[in-house]
Amino acid sequence: MSLRWKTILGIALIEALLLILLITTALEYMRSTNSEGLVKRAHTAASLFATTTKDAVLSYDLASLDAFVTEVMGNPDLLYARVLDSEGRVLAQGGDQALLEKAFMADHSMQIVKDGVFDTYAEISEAGVIYGRVEIGLSTEEIVAALNEITQWSLLIAGAEMLLVALFSYILGAYLTRQLVGLQAAARRIREDDLDIRMPEGGA
Repeated sequence: MSLRWKTILGIALIEALLLILLITTALEYMRSTNSEGLVKRAHTAASLFATTTKDAVLSYDLASLDAFVTEVMGNPDLLYARVLDSEGRVLAQGGDQALLEKAFMADHSMQIVKDGVFDTYAEISEAGVIYGRVEIGLSTEEIVAALNEITQWSLLIAGAEMLLVALFSYILGAYLTRQLVGLQAAARRIREDDLDIRMPEGGA
């Protein structure tokens, strides 16, 4: 393999490794940050919903609970919400019927979400006694779409940068090869006792 191609491949390999490390680190940071943000937002929404419905649960005011569920479903990211008593009986619910019919299983991070819904809950308690709980499901579709778009753009930018690096490496390799060819020719002439050699100043 010629020096030119060794130079090109060497620089391209170093650049590729650095780009992979940079992109992987950046995407992982963004996924982690978005996941933590979603978890906090979901827990906050569930806690507020539990606080809002506590008096109605304690007084068994089903009409108010229905009104609270209707109000909270105004959140565009919320796919379903329901209120249960201490025995697990549904007092009020609203949202996607298919999701409401599924067995509830709380999620603890976005990485384990497979159905596009982050499920969480908050207990309704008073003086240490649990009287029920609320369950909600938030859509992860917007976050997943944003992360996918960022990943695609990162790959496109990385590809464009690799092409530029390859071009630069080719030009650099050609330049270095030309200089070395000149040095080899000069050395050969010296061996042949031809001392009338003039090398361009600055190696150009």
